[in-house]
Amino acid sequence: MSEHTGRFLMVRHGRTTANAAGILMGRTDAPLLPDSLAHAAELGRTLALTSSTVLYSSDQPRALRTAHLIGHPSALQPIPDPRLRERHFGTYTLDAFTDLAHDPAWPAIDTRYDSRPHHGETLREVEQRIFTRLLQLHRAHSPDITLVVIGHSTCWRLVQAALCRRRHDPFDEPIPPPLTVLPHARAALAGLHDYL
Repeated sequence: MSEHTGRFLMVRHGRTTANAAGILMGRTDAPLLPDSLAHAAELGRTLALTSSTVLYSSDQPRALRTAHLIGHPSALQPIPDPRLRERHFGTYTLDAFTDLAHDPAWPAIDTRYDSRPHHGETLREVEQRIFTRLLQLHRAHSPDITLVVIGHSTCWRLVQAALCRRRHDPFDEPIPPPLTVLPHARAALAGLHDYL
């Protein structure tokens, strides 16, 4: 019996004007920078996705635009999904990272699983939302299908930590640069169940 050939690729969206300005976007949005538009299109050509690929994306514009550019060379249309959105940072949304560095409450919000920003989500809630959706997508498609998901840095870090069998700690898990690809065998997604 042959091994299944499906892969899981999670890609962080391209760099935005807010990324460049050091602003925490969360559920808000900002345009992709011109060089990110070109790099996303190039990544689409490099990945050389085939008809045995399904492309999903957060429905936030920065992710969805990135997904369209990545899918275009292979004529793949991304499927937008609100369950793949970035963490809701509540009242911290649109704060500058330089200001957050001086906020005594921010380290706990950023690193503790059950710390909730005012009007926002805990890391545990983000993990539950993202992992549940990825498991649903994994189960919905043949194991030979490559599943590509365009998402956000908090989600990317949580998934990477779990698939590498360690819990997320923002001090240990580096923030992925824009357009970073997290590659794994599709079968690895089944391990997310251990964290639910």
